[in-house]
Amino acid sequence: MLRRALIALVILLVLAGGAVFVAFNYLDLVVKYALEYYGPIVAGVPVKVREVQISVTNGRGAVRSLEIGNPTGFGAGDAARFGEIRLQIDPATLTENVIVVRELAVEQAAITYERAGGATNLEAIQRSIESYVKQSNAAPSQGGKTKPRESKRRFIVERLTLRGTKVTMTNPALKGQGITFDLPDITLTDVGKRQGGLTASELANVISNALLQKIAQKVLTNVDLLRKGGIEGAVDALKGLFR
Repeated sequence: MLRRALIALVILLVLAGGAVFVAFNYLDLVVKYALEYYGPIVAGVPVKVREVQISVTNGRGAVRSLEIGNPTGFGAGDAARFGEIRLQIDPATLTENVIVVRELAVEQAAITYERAGGATNLEAIQRSIESYVKQSNAAPSQGGKTKPRESKRRFIVERLTLRGTKVTMTNPALKGQGITFDLPDITLTDVGKRQGGLTASELANVISNALLQKIAQKVLTNVDLLRKGGIEGAVDALKGLFR
C-alpha cells in the first residue's frame, strides 16, 4: 500500500511539474487560449487574437491584432480592433496570486460606436462584462451549475494607457458609413491597487468604462462633430447616437 501511495505521489508530482513547465514555456499559447476562450464568455462576443508573445524572464510581452466582435443585432464587423497591446509584468509576481503589471499600453485601437434599437454595441458589451463580474463574485447557484469561470488570479496595473485610438460613430441608417474621430489619450494609474488586485474581467470592465466616458466627453465637448463628417444626411442620422 505504501509503495502504491508513493508511486501515486510521484506521478502527481511529475504531472504538476509538467503543468508548471507548460505554463512557463508555452505562456504565449496559454494567454492566447485564455483570451479566445474566456473572452466570449465574459464579453458575449467573439474574440480573436493573432499573436501573443510574453517572456517569463523579463516580463515583457505583447498581444497583437486583438479583435472583439459586435453583439447580435449590430451591423458593423467588429466592435473593436487593437493593433498592439504591450505588457511589462513584474517577473517575480508571475506565479503569485496577484500579478503586478508595471505597464499596459494599448496602441492604435479602432473602436466602432454603433447605435441600434435604442442601445449601443459598446453598452451591450459592457453590460455583459458587468453581468459576468457580478456572477463571478456571487455564491454558486443552487444545484452547482455554473458557467466556466476565469482564473481567480488578480492583477494590479501600475500604469495603463490607451494611445492613438480612433472611434467611428455609425448606425444602420448610415449603411456602413460614419464619422471617425481621434479619441484623447487615456492614462490610468494603480488600477486595482486599492482593491488588492482585480480579476481579468474586472480589469476589462474598468477599461470599457474609461473608453465610454472618454467617448461621451469627446462628443459632448464637440457639438460641431456632427457637421464635419462630409457624409450626406449624417447630421440627422447621427443625432440619435447622443440621446
